[in-house]
Amino acid sequence: MKTYKPHIARNPFMRTKARMITKQEVDNAVLKRAKTHKQIIHGSYALKQQIGEYARDPHDIDVLTKNPRHHMDKMEDDLDALAGYDAYYEQVLPIIGTEGEYVYKVIKRVFGPDIDIVDYFKPKKGVKTRKIKGIKYEDWRYAKKILIDIVNNPELAHRHQKAYEDLRRIEAYERSLKKWVNMYQ
Repeated sequence: MKTYKPHIARNPFMRTKARMITKQEVDNAVLKRAKTHKQIIHGSYALKQQIGEYARDPHDIDVLTKNPRHHMDKMEDDLDALAGYDAYYEQVLPIIGTEGEYVYKVIKRVFGPDIDIVDYFKPKKGVKTRKIKGIKYEDWRYAKKILIDIVNNPELAHRHQKAYEDLRRIEAYERSLKKWVNMYQ
């Protein structure tokens, strides 16, 4: 005769510190997947990797991939396995200002407003990239061109403040590069 252990539901909020995952571990999981599947990191995370202290701190990682829904599903499964419980969920939203384009999000469940972890997009043609440690990042010069287009587009008024801030930071980086080059000539 088999004996069954009673099912004891685990409380995910009373885990040991050894099972807690940090933002760095989550970012490493996303970057590892981007590297193995030849995806392109863009947005504030790509700027942070290239222009360093001049870029603003990224809140999430934006990824360009040919099959965003598939990678969203797999990333959500990977992060749930890393956490040890169902800590993440998926969300598909239309992109404001475009027709027929969607953003595929992986979001962490928390008390209060949930935390956006990864956004997957389909890439547009002609994205300029730069490889750093085997991971493709959107080039900061190309990002500057895109940000100027956002600022000049009145339909994307909801993104103007963030775009202005990023442009100001990129221009400060360019000024520092010019000083650095002039110092050694």
